[in-house]
Amino acid sequence: MWFQLSVSLTFLLVAKALRLWCGHGEVWLSCGCVDVESTSGGCTSPFVGVFDQCLYFVTFAEVTHQEARQMCHSLDAELAIVDTAGRLSNIIYYINDNGLTTKDFWIDGSDAETEGDWRFYTGEPVPMGTPFWMASIGEQQPDDSNTTEDCLHLFPGYSFYMNDVNCMRYKNLICEQPIVESNSSLPVRDAECPPFFVFVGYRCLAFMTWAEQTWTEARQSCHGLGGELAAIYEIEELRAIYLYLHQEGIAGHSFWLGGSDAANEGVWVWTDGYQVETGAPWWGYAGSYSLEPDGGSDENCLLLDAEGFHYFRDASCDLLMNPLCSI
Repeated sequence: MWFQLSVSLTFLLVAKALRLWCGHGEVWLSCGCVDVESTSGGCTSPFVGVFDQCLYFVTFAEVTHQEARQMCHSLDAELAIVDTAGRLSNIIYYINDNGLTTKDFWIDGSDAETEGDWRFYTGEPVPMGTPFWMASIGEQQPDDSNTTEDCLHLFPGYSFYMNDVNCMRYKNLICEQPIVESNSSLPVRDAECPPFFVFVGYRCLAFMTWAEQTWTEARQSCHGLGGELAAIYEIEELRAIYLYLHQEGIAGHSFWLGGSDAANEGVWVWTDGYQVETGAPWWGYAGSYSLEPDGGSDENCLLLDAEGFHYFRDASCDLLMNPLCSI
């Protein structure tokens, strides 16, 4: 997967913390803890108040539309809904005022289920026509070019009017956080998990679909988030991860785990020194009536391989895969 980051190697080498810039504020992730601060309009960092919405303009990664949805979900948010002219206008003002005019943003909206019937994730219709969609003399978007354009974005080439595009393109994204009234006792997000982590199985995990890295680089990225490459100790947790990948539509990704036998060939241990479980139902089938691992000294790192249906597989540590981090 091609991706673009404003710092090298995706959250890497940022001392022992990660700074996420979000226009008016920032949030630090260090040692698995997050100091959530209020911003304008009842929003919490990294979200900022724009008109009547709490938005986070994610510019450090470019992902597909489905990956963008999962990324927002990891923040207890959704892709931003632009359903009024006022919202569109103020988002465009914000983009222009904050130097984001070269970015291309996914927002919520798709007609993938029924061609021509544009809907938000809520099931409500996306507004059509002026002043939302880009128009030239004699024609107006959406045009479903090549019959492959089923997702909605704000395109800089069209001055951030709405436009339809292929859902597999790589773009930045805008997440929208539900606004919590100041007198509400409801938490803004799961207090146990910091931004980009979601509670799956028994703990907080970050599925870094926007980064393709070697095993060593992936481990450094997890350290930058205050965590470590995930270790899976319970089979029900492996099942929960499998279900989450399919629920969020990211089952096409392969993820590094924190297991390796590099120090002692054939002896698989997690980064904390505990032994990795062997045999069924953990490891995938390798053929010839045998299970993984089967790669010998050429494959010393542990992978949840998409092509292998996310069973444990041994793989070359130099492959470029997505980090799966835990705290």
